[in-house]
Formats: sequence, structure tokens, C-alpha cells
Amino acid sequence: MKGLTSFAFSVAVLLTGNVLADDSLSEATYSLFENGITQTLTPSASHGSLINIDGTDVYVGITAWSDTGNLSSSSSKDTKLDQGDIKGWSSYGNVGYGILNGDYSWGGDSHSADNYNDDGKDDFDMFLLSFSEDVTLQGSSFSWVNGNNGTKEVTVAGLSDINSFSDSVESTWASVSSSIVAGTLGHFGIGSRDSSTNLYESKFTTLTNSAKYWLVGAYNTVFDDSSSTYHGVGFKLSSLDLAIQKSTTPPPAPTPVSEPGALALMSIGLGLLAYRRKRRV
Repeated sequence: MKGLTSFAFSVAVLLTGNVLADDSLSEATYSLFENGITQTLTPSASHGSLINIDGTDVYVGITAWSDTGNLSSSSSKDTKLDQGDIKGWSSYGNVGYGILNGDYSWGGDSHSADNYNDDGKDDFDMFLLSFSEDVTLQGSSFSWVNGNNGTKEVTVAGLSDINSFSDSVESTWASVSSSIVAGTLGHFGIGSRDSSTNLYESKFTTLTNSAKYWLVGAYNTVFDDSSSTYHGVGFKLSSLDLAIQKSTTPPPAPTPVSEPGALALMSIGLGLLAYRRKRRV
């Protein structure tokens, strides 16, 4: 496994529009490896990470967070959120991204986004993605996966704000949960490696709403009141599928003519015709 100093985080974009007779889907792929990346909370034109869709620029920012950023020993748990570093790693011909934080060590794959420690209570790594437009996440792919937890291996959540992600605010995943947008929270399994792409995939089939800010990370039990089983999972995020609503204005409908109005027009026409015939006699 080889570490990369540059990023190749690919975002596959699906654009949907209002349902019209000749409506079509527009697709785009954005590679951070080709365009570079600045780890920033607020996306803007200044750092140049963007997706251009039908002439519209959607700016993207990505940061990484964990609640073990200052963990110095197993007896001293740290639940405060701290920002980690995003690093790219080559695996099976693809590039995936992990998180370097306080629980990282060269002795294993702690450089993945994972929830290995503390039996699903305190250790959760998550990517925070910020978009300049509302989007809905559709799925993701991973270059490397370790461990399994059935249908709950990836947690996805849309946020109404990112006020909790600041060095001056001592936030926890529990405090972040109050900002989750209805219809954007889900826990999903990861499929087996695709032999044609060498990537693992996860489909976010139950998300129904959009948001500008999204968390994607290892299964987070703090966000799941119905958690019954837990096994540690780690992965390296390679791409995201997302959708935005195309802004289209359908042509105005023709003004309907009421039946009495139509009869009146017909009567006037017949009256004029009879008048002309009478004058010719």
C-alpha cells in the first residue's frame, strides 16, 4: 500500500430534473487528483475545487473529523471532535482516502476511516463534505475495506450547519446529531469488490432529502438509536455519487377558454355572417 501526497478523490455527479416528456439525465465526473484539493470547511472559488454541471459551478470542500484526535492512552478517552488529515493511498490500482488522527499508527491500517476502538462508543472517523448547492448523496465507492458489520458499515448524514466543526467549539458527535436534516440519515452496508473496477460500493437507497453539508464515515452508533450489533469497520473512500435538482421552468400552460365564452364567440361569428348575407340581397 503506497501513500500519496496528492489527492484523487473522484466525485461522480448525477443531475436530475423536473419530470418532463423529453427530460434527460446529465452526468459528470470530478477528479480531485487532477484539480488538487484544499481541506476547507467552506467551499469557494478561492481554492478551485468544483464540479461544473451544465455551466453551473458547484464548489466542494472536504475535511476529516474524529473524536480521538487527542487520545494519548487507552485509559484517557477523548470524545471531543478534532480535525484530522486526509491522505490518499493506492490499493488495487485505485486511490482511496483515509484519515490520520490521534489513533493512527504505522503498525496497522489506522490511516483508514474507521470505528475500530472502544466497542463502537467513542471512536468514529468521518469525512465532512461541503457543497455550495444542496445535493443528495446516492452512494459511494471504496478502494479498501476491512472488517464487516452487515448492513451497518457506513453512516451518512446531511447537516443544516457546520457550527460544531471549529477548533474553538468543544463538540461531540452527540452534539452534531442535533443538526441532522430529516431524510438524510442512513446506515448502509458495503458490497463486495467489483472485479471490473476493483472497488467496493455502497448504495444510499433510503436518503430522501438534500443538504449542503454531509458526513460520510464509519458506522457511527451515536447516530443510531436502534444499534444492536457492532463490529469494527475501516475503509478508504474513493468516490461519491450525488444528485442535484435541475432548475427548469416549464412553459406556461395555455389560458383555458370557458365553454360559455367559446359559445359567445361562435354566436358573434354567425351573427356577422348573417348580416353580410342580408346586405347582399
